[in-house]
Amino acid sequence: MSDGWIVIAVIVAALVLLVACLMLYTLLTQWQAQKQVPPSGKFVEVEGARLHYMDQGSGPAVVMVHGLGGNLRNFYALLDQLAETCRVVVVDRPGSGYSTSLSGEQPTLRAQATIIARFIERLGLERPLLVGHSLGGALSLALALDHPERIRAVLLISPVSQVVRVPPKVFKVLFIHSPFLRSLIAWTLMAPLGKLAHRATLKAVFHPEPAPPAFDIAGGGALGLRPGNFIAASSDMMMLPDELEQMVPRYPSLTMPVDVVFGREDPICPCQVHGVRLAAAMANAHLHVIEGGHMIPVTAPDEIIQRIRQAVVSL
Repeated sequence: MSDGWIVIAVIVAALVLLVACLMLYTLLTQWQAQKQVPPSGKFVEVEGARLHYMDQGSGPAVVMVHGLGGNLRNFYALLDQLAETCRVVVVDRPGSGYSTSLSGEQPTLRAQATIIARFIERLGLERPLLVGHSLGGALSLALALDHPERIRAVLLISPVSQVVRVPPKVFKVLFIHSPFLRSLIAWTLMAPLGKLAHRATLKAVFHPEPAPPAFDIAGGGALGLRPGNFIAASSDMMMLPDELEQMVPRYPSLTMPVDVVFGREDPICPCQVHGVRLAAAMANAHLHVIEGGHMIPVTAPDEIIQRIRQAVVSL
């Protein structure tokens, strides 16, 4: 074997070893995250998905859907107080938290909306209030448009509602067109780079408020570093603009009550873009602007609880 081939063989062996080490580190990171934040609810199979959810309290039903890269624990600051007067159901979207798609493919936004609609039916919930945060707000709008018979009203918190082709800077790491490259990054680079950038990411998402120190555990933030959650979040990000392009012209057809709550300084979904335009498109929508940023379910829980209770009472 010539010296050139020996060099090539050494380089290939080093690359294989590097990839193997990165994959082992990713598996270790995943194990640590799942040990820190284990499943906290029940599981049910619905419409080709295995959904993880929590069901607390009794009274008028409220179903809550989290945003991009999140999980049901993102509503931890709301759950106990709301459950004092309502039956509160929080659910991991397919591919997020501990919910999975049985086919292994990430469902489209409208397909996820159908899954949640069937989930509402499966639990026997009689036309609940649907609460969606961020991308969960876009899903809630899709459900209201496609399955209005399943819900009575919608409350949207910092929703993505308009077509934006360039994602916020903090989410550009998810902007990956190739499914192969998406998986490769998820299983090699995401864990070490994600850990290095984790504090900065939380700071950007929570701006202008500080991220609570307990968010990784109480809010489930640690789960976002797992490869499956990264792949699902990237898929969601890539499909969202085209899905919204089909939805936006249909907004005026929504006649059910829609409350839209925004933080005045939201850097992820600016209110002027995603709030004002959305409320103006629907005859029965009301926009509420409060102090805060994008993560107001965590940073302004009392105001969000008040809005949800008001929406429930008016049903």
